[in-house]
Amino acid sequence: MKKFLTTLIYGTLACIVLIYLFSAMHWPGFENVALGVLWLHVGSYLTYSVVVPEKESRIIYPLVALSVVVLVNIFKLGADATWMGMAVYFFLSAYAAFHLLTKDFLDENDLPFLKKLNIVAISIYLIGGVMQLASLQFSSQVFIVGSGLLALMLLLTGSTKGLKRKK
Repeated sequence: MKKFLTTLIYGTLACIVLIYLFSAMHWPGFENVALGVLWLHVGSYLTYSVVVPEKESRIIYPLVALSVVVLVNIFKLGADATWMGMAVYFFLSAYAAFHLLTKDFLDENDLPFLKKLNIVAISIYLIGGVMQLASLQFSSQVFIVGSGLLALMLLLTGSTKGLKRKK
């Protein structure tokens, strides 16, 4: 059950990154999917916190972050503000980086190359987002590649949590 929930947490976060890409690129049709995936992500974290006997002590950080997101979403705080898109982008970047770079978060992961690839994915995502905010040339392409790479690394990291390599 722990392996399934861990993979679900990372998988839904990968979907959230891709849905943010669709939102930032102004591609229509993903508003309801975004809410569904957000609630699935929140539900998977809550289920993890109840079901898994040996709890991760650092789980409080994402739970607080998700609570803030839910409150902002429910009360529509800053929905008309132009700064909200930028705040959401940097929040999502930090949230994904926490999941990818925190050592042994939710379970162990002993693949040595994974941390370096995660740093590359986060860097490209940040560079693409900043380029997109500054409306620079080729910003859309870099942002699409960065978002796809970040989502792929979230899926890879989440699906390899708890796997032991044979030595």
